[in-house]
Amino acid sequence: MPKYLKDTGGALSMVRVDFMQTFTQVVEKGSFKRAAKDLGMSISSVSFQINSVEQFYGAKLLKRSVSGVTLTDEGKIALKNMKMVIESIEETKKLISNISGEKLAIASGMVGLYIVPQIQALLKTRYPELEVKVMLRGAHICLDMLTKGEADFAVVGDIPDDVNDRLEVFKLGSDRLMLIVPPDHPLSEGEVTLEDVIKYPFVVLTDDYGITTSLKKALIDSGIDPEKLKIGYVVDDFFSQLHSVSNGLGIAITSIIASCRACEVGLVKARDIKGFRSERSIYFVTTKLAMESERLSEYARFVVENSSRLFSEVKHKCDPMAL
Repeated sequence: MPKYLKDTGGALSMVRVDFMQTFTQVVEKGSFKRAAKDLGMSISSVSFQINSVEQFYGAKLLKRSVSGVTLTDEGKIALKNMKMVIESIEETKKLISNISGEKLAIASGMVGLYIVPQIQALLKTRYPELEVKVMLRGAHICLDMLTKGEADFAVVGDIPDDVNDRLEVFKLGSDRLMLIVPPDHPLSEGEVTLEDVIKYPFVVLTDDYGITTSLKKALIDSGIDPEKLKIGYVVDDFFSQLHSVSNGLGIAITSIIASCRACEVGLVKARDIKGFRSERSIYFVTTKLAMESERLSEYARFVVENSSRLFSEVKHKCDPMAL
């Protein structure tokens, strides 16, 4: 038997959650020493906890070397499991602490930029005692906040293929990815094709945004390699993308719903692209555990019903702007 494992006589050993947290910190920092410093622990204490975790899983999870530590194949599997355990516990603690359902946190991607604040107002009208917090982030950050228990609900325009099986997903409606250009841009008039579009530099969002992932998928579905885009600027928020385009720094393909207001005031002009498969879905996401709460389940149904109506109305209003 390897020295790092203890004989448990066939019985399943137990491991503390904080030991799992220490393990994830060691992996993140790449060494026992750096993790110990950040955690305010001795290296021997960190080593003891890691050995306990390895004993629990019955395998060597880390490769130790003078330069630090890396995950073994078994460690990669165990790390994923540990993160799910920790996230589930944090989510449960949050739900228990708010068992009365008097607080609600909604994380929204840019597709919900103008819709989610309306939902917030409707919730406050329907449930005056409810404290509603809205956070605008990239879609993938929103989903990460959901799994970590930092948000109760999320409204997003993209869901990764490996979506967590602890999540509950409802379709709210549809959105379209449209070309946006400065009002005086050569592509602001006449028919626009994908071949025309890829000649110009693009202003793109980081991969944290569902718009970016949706764009890559749409280009591939339309027969265009995303690598063919000429990237002029990469910005880390949607408003920077809008203003960069309006100031002539490049063009962008983005959500028509999110950019509708900017089109209304003449900041940018939205254009349809011939042959571009631009449709994408809008989703409401929560956790299956949250739906076990009677109050949160009630709020979820309220949000889904009203969001579906509002997204339908705004899409009907915004679509004609893409000429």
